Amino acid sequence: MRVSTDASAWAERLGEALRQRRIGKLQALAAELGVDESAISRWRRGPAISITNAIRLSQTLDVSLDWLFTGRGHIDAHREAAPAVERLARELFPGLPHGRALIAAQALLDLTQAVDPRA
Repeated sequence: MRVSTDASAWAERLGEALRQRRIGKLQALAAELGVDESAISRWRRGPAISITNAIRLSQTLDVSLDWLFTGRGHIDAHREAAPAVERLARELFPGLPHGRALIAAQALLDLTQAVDPRA
C-alpha cells in the first residue's frame, strides 16, 4: 500500500526535514533505511513511498509522520505524543519486540488522527 499527497508540499517538507536533521548525503540515510539511494531521490520528487518506508523514514529523521505527509502540526509533534505511544506499545503489543511495538502503536495513533483529527 502506498501513500500519496501533494508532491510539491511533500518535497518541501522532506527537504526541510533533511535540512533540519543535517542530512547532506543521502547514501548514509539510504544505508540506515536499507534502501537504494535512488529510492530517496525518488521520494524527494514525490511521495510514492510505502507505508513501511514512510514510517521508517519519519523515525530515522525523527520527524512527525503526520507532518511529513499532511503538513498538519509541526515537525516535532511526534515527541509530544511519545508517552502515549510508549504506553500503547506496552499495552497493545506486549509480545512484539519494543521497536516493532512502537511502530505499530505510532501507526495506530497516526491512523486515528487521520480518521478524526479531534481525537
